[in-house]
Formats: sequence, C-alpha cells, structure tokens
Amino acid sequence: MQNILLPTDLSLTSLYPVHEICRNTAGHPCNIHLIHTLNMPTGIGDLLFLQQRKPFNQVPPQFTEALDLLRKKYPAAINRLSFDFLWSNSRVYLRHYMESRSIQLIYMLSDYEYKQALPQSASCIGSLRRTNIQVIPIDRVYPGEFGTLTTLLYKEKIHA
Repeated sequence: MQNILLPTDLSLTSLYPVHEICRNTAGHPCNIHLIHTLNMPTGIGDLLFLQQRKPFNQVPPQFTEALDLLRKKYPAAINRLSFDFLWSNSRVYLRHYMESRSIQLIYMLSDYEYKQALPQSASCIGSLRRTNIQVIPIDRVYPGEFGTLTTLLYKEKIHA
C-alpha cells in the first residue's frame, strides 16, 4: 500500500491533489497523510504541553467537512486520509516523520502559493522539495480558488 504525503494550508484549494492521487493509484488503496507545519514555540510553558496545544479548534469547518466528503467520494482509492499538525518545518524532522510513516511520494500544487493559515503556521514546501522522496507536482486545471465544497468535489476537471 502506498503512503503519500500532502502539505496543506487548511484551504479547500490545497486539497485538490487528492483527486489526482486517487486517479494515479489505479485502484490500489493508499494512505494519504495531510500535514500543516507550525513554528516551534519558544516558551518553556508552551513546550511542556506541546501535544495538547495543537490548534485543531482553529481548523476551518469546511476543511474537515471536505476531508470527510473526499473519504466518501473515493472509498476504493483511499484506505486512510489523516491530518496532523507538525511542530517543525526542518528537513530532519520532516525526514523522520516521513520515514516513520513509510512515505513514498509527496504531492503538491505547483502553481499555488501556500498561505499562512494560522499565526504560528510555517512553510514546509522548500524542505519537502529537498528531500529524497519523489515530489509529484500537480497543475490545477481549474485556475481559481476553491471557495466551496461543491467546486472542490465536482469541478475537479474543467477544460478551458
């Protein structure tokens, strides 16, 4: 079973590669690990309760709803679709995270500027591109932002 990493900025647009992943797996279920990286806190109090301080309550509701809908849309292609916050964007930390999950491919949008969704968000795109794992760049056929769940789920292939 393939294990795939997908960085996200908690927007619906950053979930677009899930469609490509499901098309490319050709009927073989895969595990998709969505990650959003955060800057490491500097205060000792913050460091003591690091795991409990993950900002899951700040994730937009439409993002979590989209994850549920994508799981239901592709039940044969997605074995597991998980989401987690990572407290570092360093290449070493990301390498250990990917090794522990046996990540074989990284998918990311090539024509998209990942945004800082939360005040403590950190970009991991540069670090992911410098890993030894193959990065699959995805060009969106739909040029705009996915503002609604409908556009994410049903406008996955629009030809100009």
